[in-house]
Amino acid sequence: MALRNKTAGRRYWRLRTKRSILCFLVAAGVAGCTVQLTAPYNEDIDQEASSLQTNFLRFVANLQMVAGTPQGYYSQHQQQYSDFEASLAIIRMRSEALPGGVPCGHAIEQGKKAARTLSGSMQGEVSTRLSQPGLANASCITILAIIAEDQMERLRSQHQRRCNPTAPPTLCTTLFSSPPIFNIVTNAQSDAPLVSAVSISLNELVGAERDIKPPSGS
Repeated sequence: MALRNKTAGRRYWRLRTKRSILCFLVAAGVAGCTVQLTAPYNEDIDQEASSLQTNFLRFVANLQMVAGTPQGYYSQHQQQYSDFEASLAIIRMRSEALPGGVPCGHAIEQGKKAARTLSGSMQGEVSTRLSQPGLANASCITILAIIAEDQMERLRSQHQRRCNPTAPPTLCTTLFSSPPIFNIVTNAQSDAPLVSAVSISLNELVGAERDIKPPSGS
């Protein structure tokens, strides 16, 4: 699983453009995101996603400093994972309750017609979720939240398994890599693929809301 995430993360960061996933989904062959095929912008989702992203990066930066020591044990950070998972649950519930827009699968098909496709592993990630029962009509924001939930759970599970009194310290240090944090969330050669996978999904979630945010004063 770790190798799979590492390979996918490298491919994704190598191909990723400055615009987020929803620009590929909503742009119809013109510059910018001018055709809205997603649920309307929601300020609560935007703020929750931005706060979650900030808190997660601070969390990882701290773990890079203490991994391999008792301060880095999973038992010391269970509450933070609970908070992360609660934030993602809130985002998902709010996105599921939003009216308007079209299903994410329809948005992807429209993007293909405009010669716009998802980069790297994210195309497969989204397609996999859309094929699951009950998600055929989900919005792209909901799908991104589900992907982030899955990636966060993988990291939590490995943190629990690799960072504890009975595990060799090196298992924990390699899970989070070494400082600076910037290298493992933007570097194509990330040495912390599970962390990178969570960071990618959260970055897409934040970018998706920002791409559909109406201009100030509108």
